[in-house]
Amino acid sequence: MNIESLIKQQAVQLKSSRRDIDIVPDIKPELLEKWKNKYSKFLDEDIIDYILVMSYTKTGNFVLTGNAFYFDNYLQSGLQCIRFADIASATAKIGGIFTVDKIFLKKKSGEEIQLDGCIDGIDVNKFEQILMYIVKNVQQGNHDFSISKQGILSYDLPDELKILYLKILCNYSFINDQVIDADEYNAIARFSVRMELGSDARTELRKYMNSIEVREKTGVLIKNIKSLVANNSGHWDALRFSLMQDVIYIHNIQNKDQSWTDDGFIGSLMEVCNLCPEQIDTMTISVDLNSRMQHKDSDIKALKKEWSDFIKHIRYTNAYVPGPYLFCSGSIYGIDAYTNFFKKDDTSEKAINKQRDLILHEIIINNQKTMNVLVDDMNYLAGLLELAVNESNVNKEKYKKLIDRLRAANQGLKVDTEKKQTECNNIEKTSENEG
Repeated sequence: MNIESLIKQQAVQLKSSRRDIDIVPDIKPELLEKWKNKYSKFLDEDIIDYILVMSYTKTGNFVLTGNAFYFDNYLQSGLQCIRFADIASATAKIGGIFTVDKIFLKKKSGEEIQLDGCIDGIDVNKFEQILMYIVKNVQQGNHDFSISKQGILSYDLPDELKILYLKILCNYSFINDQVIDADEYNAIARFSVRMELGSDARTELRKYMNSIEVREKTGVLIKNIKSLVANNSGHWDALRFSLMQDVIYIHNIQNKDQSWTDDGFIGSLMEVCNLCPEQIDTMTISVDLNSRMQHKDSDIKALKKEWSDFIKHIRYTNAYVPGPYLFCSGSIYGIDAYTNFFKKDDTSEKAINKQRDLILHEIIINNQKTMNVLVDDMNYLAGLLELAVNESNVNKEKYKKLIDRLRAANQGLKVDTEKKQTECNNIEKTSENEG
């Protein structure tokens, strides 16, 4: 595990009392901007792209990146920065009734730095463990403090990672009967639209989805992913959280009544993605919430509260999964829907209707783009069928079945889009009448 991944994983356990610990991508953009603007003359222009953990209060704050610790002790020397490579040791000292907890950092130069106001309210023993793990890595010669851009979502990934990701979803769908059925095909196509897959990668995926003969082993796909990701923890988080939740979505299509714990593929993928059972349980609940949001006349006000309570409940536990990954995978929602849904605004009927309208529009746009993808896929298969005129009847029948499956998927999307559009129109009429 690289340093960035370690920090993000362990930071969940830093909270001790009143102080919030925010982990990317759950750090509010306005908080990042506030911190950057306050210390702009000391910071690189793109620093907020690389922040992993932030804890900001009026009595001191700290920030962790993959190679440094930034801190501001209350009413002392302003913002300071210490590079991980310069730390020789870290020692925690628990305070008493009238004294605060402290951490003493000793630099290789011999200088000692005292942390107090910036860490007040966190688990200082846990923080010491994190810092000493980093120090020991340096002592053992493992001092690759590479940093990577954070807050990445699946659509930000390069196409070479997206195609490997989507091939794994295909492999999971192939397991039962060696064919991706209409509902599974529909889901994977919609995910590819959500991920904004490029045209060349889409062509490659089309061939993969419609021919079991070109299937690659999942282990090989995972190996290629890890080779491409290397130490880029931003890409790795976007891929592992989103992929796992998309697999759970397809699992529910195949057999909603079967527990994920009885699915060997999910169990193996969980281990490969460095996730734990509690996180898979979180994703299972999230997929259900995402699905319920799409139901006709769903109670958005109640779902918004349920979502908020759920995210608060898992925040500092082993079940924690960053909110944007929960909302923007295992579904077709994008970051705009996430931002609007969780925005603090009034809870009037008009405001709720507006949020419902935005969600419906996002679904409709995704459906329309997916239908275009399915039409292109049908044309591709029709071309293969035409070329198979001199081949065996078995091959011809195979292509006909594949085309029929895509027609069914396309028809399902068409019906869903019409229903969502009707609901949108009704909401707009209601809003006009209220206005």
